[in-house]
Amino acid sequence: MTTFINISRLLRSCSTLRTTKHISVRYSGFINSPFLEDVQIKAKYEVTKSPSEWKYVVRILPPLTVPELALRDKYNSTFKPQGDVKDRPYIVCRTKNHMIPVYLKISQRGVKRLTYVRKIQGDIWLLGKELETYLQPMSKRPLRMQVNEFTGSIIINGDYVNAIKYWLTERDY
Repeated sequence: MTTFINISRLLRSCSTLRTTKHISVRYSGFINSPFLEDVQIKAKYEVTKSPSEWKYVVRILPPLTVPELALRDKYNSTFKPQGDVKDRPYIVCRTKNHMIPVYLKISQRGVKRLTYVRKIQGDIWLLGKELETYLQPMSKRPLRMQVNEFTGSIIINGDYVNAIKYWLTERDY
């Protein structure tokens, strides 16, 4: 009896199977594909070494390095250049794009937020104390801060990026 049931199941499954004849052809590369046409015939260009025409090409090319900041009396945006940092106990150097090096790192699926202040030279402990006195009224809890003298960075638990950037620009850093 059990063999009859197994045979009937086998026959039912075989009758529902379909055989498809699909042949997949893989070409070794894009060049061997029959859809590729001769590209060299269609691309026509002219080579010129005229300096009068080359000046237009030079204007389009991006600069290799970030240009030095042109000092002005007034800027178009809220950007403020770094002031004179001589005779200060600590310096927060700008990045090569003239930006303030304060970053936010979000981890643990958006739960943990750390604010990084980098490129600090000089008395990093004094900067840490001043930041703590400035940020403490904004926080409901005690401020947790890690000062790393070796890397010249300060890590603050929480999102204080905009507050620190504002504080540094007001002090001409």
